[in-house]
Amino acid sequence: MIIKKTALQLPDFGNFTDIIAVHLACQDGFSVSLTSLGASIRQIKYPSSNGDLKNIALAFAEESAYLSNPLYAGATLAPTAGRISCGLLPLENRVYDLSKNENNRHNLHGGFQNASFQNWQLLSAEQKEDQAMISFGLTLPDGLDGFPGNRQLKAVYTLTEEHRLTLKYEAVSDQDTYFNLSNHCYFNLSGDFSHAATAQLLQIHADRYVCNAPDFIPEGTAEVEGTPFDFRHPKSLDQQLSAFPENIQLIRNQGYNHGFVLTHADQEPDLACALPDSSLQLFISSDAPCMVLYSGGYIEEGLKLADGQHSTASCALAFEFQDYPDAPGGHGFPYSITPAGKLWERTICYQFIFQSSQTRRSDNFTP
Repeated sequence: MIIKKTALQLPDFGNFTDIIAVHLACQDGFSVSLTSLGASIRQIKYPSSNGDLKNIALAFAEESAYLSNPLYAGATLAPTAGRISCGLLPLENRVYDLSKNENNRHNLHGGFQNASFQNWQLLSAEQKEDQAMISFGLTLPDGLDGFPGNRQLKAVYTLTEEHRLTLKYEAVSDQDTYFNLSNHCYFNLSGDFSHAATAQLLQIHADRYVCNAPDFIPEGTAEVEGTPFDFRHPKSLDQQLSAFPENIQLIRNQGYNHGFVLTHADQEPDLACALPDSSLQLFISSDAPCMVLYSGGYIEEGLKLADGQHSTASCALAFEFQDYPDAPGGHGFPYSITPAGKLWERTICYQFIFQSSQTRRSDNFTP
């Protein structure tokens, strides 16, 4: 396992003069690139059958694009992922008024000064023969975007020679507060972002999904049975989109932007994603109660991406493991406050399987 660290010296980054890029590489060339800006995943590359390295994580061509990053591509979402409706956060006997950075109506991914656009500190870089571990840290002051508490955040990335990438988030506050951290990496397992990623096959262990109002705020949950949200067996998004062309939820969201209530089946990944020929497979597990599937229907056409590519609508899929969408919003969803001084934790684990890999699953995902 190899770790390479580089300081980015770019005038376009304004006050950010100490952004660190970190490259983790396995012996066979599989690699993950990270940066301290947003504690983000930049690229994930695997050696394809013809010997070249393919990047499967949506990445911009220019580093300066990450200063605004409207897609939140690869970024850590913190202090909260997703929307908090009307920017109202109820904690015990008080309701906190949060910043409304989405259409002046809702708090999205933590507000205007969320952690996705801040430069995290590189806390440590530990290299062993069979794995590498990178830790980033960030402090959010009391009252930032309306959230209570001086909060210490930590994002830990661990990559093993078995191509397993584990994200562990930790957070603690000196006041009772709400944490809901996640990651917003977009995947196109083909590595070709000039085409939609909707041909990829998905299997999601979820019996219920979250219905959205037109502004993406939950309207409640429903059974996936008989709907385009039934991925309990492997299906492509193209299959579901074509089978349910008049589904109001798909029309409202230009595809998928919905929470799935995970069943956490024993010894099974919460989500499996594969290319149609199964040459590359991705298995994801998490202790989060939900996963929001975003099929990228609002991705702008023509964004400059890495390797000379340009974006198209739905050119990559995001899997956001988090709490129930808008959990504090009074929908009857489980909602927990983290007491002052108590450690909050969340784990997301990505396992990549490709044809040249010696790693194999006993319950092979066969679309």
